[in-house]
Amino acid sequence: MPPTQPEDLASPIDELRNENGLKGTTTEECLQQLSLMDAMMHKLGVMLLYIFPPPSSSAVYNLDKLQRSFVNLVEEDYPILIGELHIDPQTGVVSVKQTLESRKQGGRGIRFETNPSNPMTTESAAKSLSWELMPTTRGPTELICIKATLLSDGGLVIGLDTSHSLLDGEAAFTFMKVWDQHYNGVSEDERLKINHDRHLLWGTSSSSQREHPEFRVVSVEPVKDAGDNDKSETPPMPPLTEQHRFHFSSAMMKKIKEVASHIDSAAAGTATPSRLDPPLPKNYAGNVIFSALSSHPNSELQPKSDSEGSVSPGTLGNVSRRIRASILESDSDYLRDAVNFLAEQSNLSVIQPSTNFFFGPDLMFTSWVHTGMYDAEFEGMWPRFVSIPPLPFDGFVVISETPKHVDGVDVLVHLESTAMDKLKKLYAQVPYLHNSQTLLSTL
Repeated sequence: MPPTQPEDLASPIDELRNENGLKGTTTEECLQQLSLMDAMMHKLGVMLLYIFPPPSSSAVYNLDKLQRSFVNLVEEDYPILIGELHIDPQTGVVSVKQTLESRKQGGRGIRFETNPSNPMTTESAAKSLSWELMPTTRGPTELICIKATLLSDGGLVIGLDTSHSLLDGEAAFTFMKVWDQHYNGVSEDERLKINHDRHLLWGTSSSSQREHPEFRVVSVEPVKDAGDNDKSETPPMPPLTEQHRFHFSSAMMKKIKEVASHIDSAAAGTATPSRLDPPLPKNYAGNVIFSALSSHPNSELQPKSDSEGSVSPGTLGNVSRRIRASILESDSDYLRDAVNFLAEQSNLSVIQPSTNFFFGPDLMFTSWVHTGMYDAEFEGMWPRFVSIPPLPFDGFVVISETPKHVDGVDVLVHLESTAMDKLKKLYAQVPYLHNSQTLLSTL
């Protein structure tokens, strides 16, 4: 593996280990260090809309109680959300900066917007996923902001926007579950216990031993003065994008497995990637997002003949096996080695994920299945729908759980609009999915 930095340059992570992750710049200000995996996500956010149906006739959603329980949630279980995001310009290390004033304000210092009267109903809110249900734009150093909206039929929408450095998807769903426990008066002994030991993903001080194509080294752009913005050229407008949800029922999933079993018995297996060993503590609050990279030349995805008209099941079977193989390679040793690779860098800012999915040739997949995204309960009601708002993404796919009592999985796809039109047509033409199925939606 080629060296990524001069050997005489010390890693900033070694310094952090010696200082136990806490750097005090003054007696009134401190930096709470986040993990290396958190640092990789600092340019991204986690945005969620939780849409709850009206409660029973004897209950109503209480916005004041909701905000009070949020403050208690932060101060008792998520104090890491108090303060602002800080990135060291020399090392790229990401921290939460807490001042005496921010600690004094506690959870009350976090922006919590409310709208006690919105004309939308639960169903119209779930269909539109309107941006007016989200809090106003989060600032560059703002860690988290919330908006709670009461709907005309008595439903409730909670819009959450947080820095991805603080929570990944599963951690955000756990956050919502613990919030519901505060709202519903669950005692401290009975609430979920949240783990904030982010030093567990600082590496082991050992050198990395393997190549990591899931990361790429880039040059660090110099910081520009605000006045330079007027001199720079206006960036071109990106093409229009579309967000579409494809629902796969259990019957459709069964048909996919049947087709795969006729291609190769190995393709029908249900092997899952190994987890970290030893595992991270239960309800770990930081990012545990590792990438498995699988490359496929465009020629491999083309029809073998003009008569096929689309990619054959055999081609898809071969691709799926290779993707699965790349996931299985990401065992505990490989993941630990990836953390060590990040720890070796003198500046974390030069490391980025290799996937070029935004108007590039790549696709990025992530899974929110079996993460508890529908487990939050307010006033005795489960969410009617949980989703990210319509983001202008391209080449990004989220495989997610469906609402309670709806079987199957949802696949939320973000694509350039013209490409999305083609994908919808191709999806409708897959014979083994639609012979006895109509296109279904969880809405």
